[in-house]
Amino acid sequence: MGKPVPVADQRSGASDTVARLREVPGLDVDAGLAFVGNSLDVYVRLLNRFVQLHQDDVHQLVQQAEAADHDSLQRLSHSIKGGAATLGLSGVAGLAKRLEEAACEGTPTAHLVELARALEAGHVALGRHLAAVSVAQPAEHRT
Repeated sequence: MGKPVPVADQRSGASDTVARLREVPGLDVDAGLAFVGNSLDVYVRLLNRFVQLHQDDVHQLVQQAEAADHDSLQRLSHSIKGGAATLGLSGVAGLAKRLEEAACEGTPTAHLVELARALEAGHVALGRHLAAVSVAQPAEHRT
């Protein structure tokens, strides 16, 4: 077991992590932290879990859009939208909402594919940003 970290250093590390999270485009850190009772460790863990859980889903969205499978596209984008909004992922949630609405409206396939690919790209970018935040986090704050 390592040397204890002074409380002041823990707070400094936490504020550094919050500052890094605030740099992530489309992430409302305050809303996400409020959801988890302001527990930074829990929040970072849930953000990373969201990325993991939906990694295959965002690829599946593109396939569903290409196949013009409006019903499946609507259901999956709705699910992603809810989880993203809960965690303060306003960028991903907004794209998922647009895709869900477009699927419900019977939007032409080309536009569905465009929206699905934008959501997929946003998800990939989020994963990269979170990986950078996790690498920069002090060891005692990593999940």
